[in-house]
Amino acid sequence: MRTLVNMECMQGEQMRAWNVQDAVSEVRPGVFFVQGPASNWAIFTEAASPRFTLIDSGYPGDRELLLASMEHIGVKLADCAALLVTHGHSDHIGSAAFLAAQGIPVYAHELELANVRREVMEQITVKDLGLRALAPRVLAWAIHAIRAGGLSDVAVPSVQPLNESALVSLPGELSAVHTGGHTTGHTAYLDPKRGVLVCGDVLISGHAISPVRGPQLLPEPFHFAAATVFAAAAGLPWEDFTCLLPGHGPWLDLPEGLAAEGIRSGDYWPFGTPSGRG
Repeated sequence: MRTLVNMECMQGEQMRAWNVQDAVSEVRPGVFFVQGPASNWAIFTEAASPRFTLIDSGYPGDRELLLASMEHIGVKLADCAALLVTHGHSDHIGSAAFLAAQGIPVYAHELELANVRREVMEQITVKDLGLRALAPRVLAWAIHAIRAGGLSDVAVPSVQPLNESALVSLPGELSAVHTGGHTTGHTAYLDPKRGVLVCGDVLISGHAISPVRGPQLLPEPFHFAAATVFAAAAGLPWEDFTCLLPGHGPWLDLPEGLAAEGIRSGDYWPFGTPSGRG
């Protein structure tokens, strides 16, 4: 029986009810990508063990969807070895404090700790949007973000800095790829054995505000240091993966990698030409 949830999927598509069967994809053996209503997360399992690693956790309002995706895959919250954070925006750490309260360690790059703890806020605001907030796509996204808890307190005081010994002990044997750009400590995570990269928001494949699908950048106001984001996306370790799991939009199978010219800018109406604000 299909599980329907009264949440709207907005990632560059017509709004529709979220259901776990359509949202969860096993993109490589033991690697699961979950496309949330507006933000994604990923689950890395390991053979002959119930343990798994979670990367990002959607908005606060996505918690029941996060738990439903775990149940669908067949893993239990108690077996979550850790939550790895790509960056400290509310649509990626929405359930991080909840998970930490269950005794699950939360890790982020040392340069991102202040964002996750909410000591600083390198995140877009209504002021940054200005009159662009009235554009239909942007307005629909903003309303969804507010309803999903985007303005709520998502601070995780107990977040820990990433370290190599912790990473190698987790399912996926992941390595961290610091990119910066979107936020100071923005980090991608690479599973070299299965050729999978979770890239957060340094590169996406769709968004509620975007009129296009495929590899692209978010518009300038969404980045802390927009002038560096294209270089960060182009500089991802393309030779080490064929499967890209973005923070927004569907997952991408890229057996031949991606040329830099295949990355679209976020220079579409109503945002204009990116200029950088970092």
